[in-house]
Parts: sequence; structure tokens; C-alpha cells
Amino acid sequence: MSEPVRQGDVTIREADWSTERETLLGLRHTVFTLEQDVAPEEDEDGRDPDSLHAVALIGGVPVATGRVLPEGRIGRLCVLAGHRKRGVGTALFSFLFERAKTLGWPRVTLHAQLHAVHLYERFGFRVTGDVFLDADIEHLNMVWERPTEDPS
Repeated sequence: MSEPVRQGDVTIREADWSTERETLLGLRHTVFTLEQDVAPEEDEDGRDPDSLHAVALIGGVPVATGRVLPEGRIGRLCVLAGHRKRGVGTALFSFLFERAKTLGWPRVTLHAQLHAVHLYERFGFRVTGDVFLDADIEHLNMVWERPTEDPS
């Protein structure tokens, strides 16, 4: 596991799925199921045990989470309502993005809810394709490609 990152009063660290599963799912349940009406079986896709997870804490209390799938796709990023618009999501995404790049894949992908596209564009992601529904929520596929070295 990598070192935790501190930004102001937020600490972001990798989370161990085997010991923190209930905490991470609790955050996701609050945001995805209770707020966005996503069925729990759509959230729990069986990919969590093999993914890299992160958690953001304020005062030691978990307020956000997200994951990186082994193929370099970032997802399940969520922030509790009372902690939004304070930079928590941006800091958590930055942490996950850096971890995804260390996996060595030439590209990192994600499915962005439409309201969050601008956040990912700030990190160099670009939209690919048309709007699609995931759990009845409009999304766009986004990709970041590792700069290639000049062969000359």
C-alpha cells in the first residue's frame, strides 16, 4: 500500500477491501442506492476483491471512496453529500488517477456521470462516444492516454 496523502483536513489512503468492505460499501450505498436510486446488485459487480480501493477521511471518519479496476478503469467514486463542493472528490480522484497510472496501462478509462465530465477533463481525460445509461443514469465514456515518447 502507498503512503496516505493529506490535503487540508482530508486524508486519502488506500483501503483494504478484505477488512474495510463494509465501510466502503456503506459509503457507496448511501450515495448510489439511497441518493441515486441505483440497485445494490448493480453496484456490487464482483470486481471489488481484485480492485485497488481508496478512502477519504475527515477527522478519521470515512466520507468518500472509489476504486481502480485491474485494467485501469476508475469507478465507484462517491462523496457523501455533506462533504461535496469542498475538494474531497477532486483529491480522491487525483489519488486514484495516480494509482491507475502506476499500473502501467497506456490508457486509463472511466464512465463519467454528465455533471462530473468537467472534473475529469481537468485531468486530461477526453470524451469518447455518446451518452449511455448505466443504472438509469446518463454517462459518457472518458479516456486518458499516456503520452507516447517521440521515437526520433
